[in-house]
Amino acid sequence: MKKKLLLFLLFNLLFGFFLSSKNIKNDINFYHQNFKFSSKSIYSDTTKKQKKNSRSLKNLRVLAVLPSPLITAGSSCSDGVNPVQVNVYAFGVNGNETIEWFTSQSSGIPIYTGSVYSPSISATRTYYVRSRSGGDISIRVPVVASVYIVPPAVFLTVSPANSTSSPLCIGTSVTFTATGGGDLFEFSVDGVVKQAMTTNKIFVTNVLTDGQVVRVRTRYAVNFDGNITEKAWGTGSLEDNFLSAPLSSSASTGYINSLKISSTEDKLIFGVLGKALSNRRILLFLDTKTGGFNISNYGDEAGSIPTVNAFNYFNNNPSTFDSYFQADYCLAIGTDLSETNYSADIIELRTGNSIKTNLGIAATGIPSSVMGVNKNNAGINDYSLGFEVEILKSLLGYTTGDIKFFAVTLADQDEPNYLVTNSFLSPERTSNLDYGNGAVDYNLKDPNPVVVAASALTPCYSEANITMNFVDKPTVAAVGGNQSKCVLTSDPLGGNTPSVGTGSWSKKSGPGAVAFSDSTNGSSTASVSVEGVYVFTWTITNGQCTPSSADISVEYIITPSPVVDTITQPTCADNSGSVLLRGLPSVGTWIITPSSGSPVSGSGSTYEFRNLLASTSYTFTVTGLNNCPSVPSSPVSINAIPTPPVVPTTVSVIQPTCATPSG
Repeated sequence: MKKKLLLFLLFNLLFGFFLSSKNIKNDINFYHQNFKFSSKSIYSDTTKKQKKNSRSLKNLRVLAVLPSPLITAGSSCSDGVNPVQVNVYAFGVNGNETIEWFTSQSSGIPIYTGSVYSPSISATRTYYVRSRSGGDISIRVPVVASVYIVPPAVFLTVSPANSTSSPLCIGTSVTFTATGGGDLFEFSVDGVVKQAMTTNKIFVTNVLTDGQVVRVRTRYAVNFDGNITEKAWGTGSLEDNFLSAPLSSSASTGYINSLKISSTEDKLIFGVLGKALSNRRILLFLDTKTGGFNISNYGDEAGSIPTVNAFNYFNNNPSTFDSYFQADYCLAIGTDLSETNYSADIIELRTGNSIKTNLGIAATGIPSSVMGVNKNNAGINDYSLGFEVEILKSLLGYTTGDIKFFAVTLADQDEPNYLVTNSFLSPERTSNLDYGNGAVDYNLKDPNPVVVAASALTPCYSEANITMNFVDKPTVAAVGGNQSKCVLTSDPLGGNTPSVGTGSWSKKSGPGAVAFSDSTNGSSTASVSVEGVYVFTWTITNGQCTPSSADISVEYIITPSPVVDTITQPTCADNSGSVLLRGLPSVGTWIITPSSGSPVSGSGSTYEFRNLLASTSYTFTVTGLNNCPSVPSSPVSINAIPTPPVVPTTVSVIQPTCATPSG
């Protein structure tokens, strides 16, 4: 009777297989070669989201022996509003299978056929993919196309400002300030983190060099309060109980509704949405690396008290995970008898003794640094409250690649009475009965491990950067010795040639205007408009470095030229000339030096220079107490000696007469 019923169902479900009467006697062989069947009792669906597409699927559990495809999950960053493309991949083990993608474990028609599926989505979606070869099919594997939210644009400013044309000086303390972005900020220099992720938006340093790139990146953060709704969790659950059967009685106080993962630079934060009251524990098995356990025949954990009963009981009658899943670690979450304090342990599955690491203890409203709890989850439709647990990636043995998870809840009051409930991720879709404490081959059951992308384990960042411009401190400035000049132009000022930076001359003080022969040349001369004491500064600058400078003092002392007043020319009586000079130094003695002849000294503001030779041109300079000779006076021309008059000669004498009384 059973064989007839089985064949009848087989015929109706797989009409295209055209079973002939001669095959009926070999139905047992056909059963072993292609499909395994197990009848399921169907219970009323109290989950409002439950949808059932086929009565044959409701009454018959079908699992093909075709291997599941090789899968790579996908993840993208977006603003959480606009759709973004996410690529997920699946390839048949034999290379010739058809790959079919579904929106759920129970949907009948594939939404896509092919190895690379690239949906454009605005929120995280879990798809279910299988291989098909002729009439053979594999199980459907949950694969996540996750969408995480990138923070708004972040802007980075620096003070003091700098540019290629206005670089900062090496050793200058600079302050970087980030605005916009997310919750946490990290500052790095040339890719090396200098200030780890914190809420601090300011970074100060004085050890930067030219060309280094300072970068800020920002991301969202998780607040450990058991309310798993922050933007850091992305746009949706990686898997949920959307198609779950009604909870068994044992699962009513220990269930899991969905799972989220948020990542940091070196940690993963698991958001387990559900409830675990006294004598209930949630076990999250993780496949994070090569190798692992496909059968739960791992060793008990024998770590600190209290032991994780559920973990130690689950291996009593070892169950078999789906063929593509090999558990490496188990995250266990449970509470004490008072349902006040919750603990989280990460257990590395080992042969012999597994190794437990306690992650922390927290209570509702009293989080730890790595764990948050809100035990008040309201039921199977509450996708907000639960447990948050942060774990180092290294503690999970994770380095690269996708990970897989399989969540199960247990009643673990004592070993004789422990049992696996029907609350799983992915969910049990048809039975509201506990799974019990016997060995289970999960290849034949609804719950499947879920595949999560490697890229989902890296945060979505907003970034900004600034390339810094620095120069060395300028060469120390040096100048020549102070000068005293009798003219209005100095000697070369003696500024040094800088090896770093550029130099320039400027007037620091002095009564008149100045003109430098070349203001950027250290050997420049300085010409001034009026006499006096001047201070000139040679300044070497480089970018925004503090300039280096040195001063030189030049005293310009000018003796006025003698003013030519009255010139007396030679006469017949006096064969020499003279000139009256005025405007001579009124203080002290002076020396007047003619252009020809001997100098004379004296005092007073006027002096008549005598005995000037006839037919000679003269100029005169005067030197006062300052020993500075004046410039020559205007020329003084002494004429030639005049020619004496001719003496008359007597030729004849006419004497007076009577008629002419005069002679």
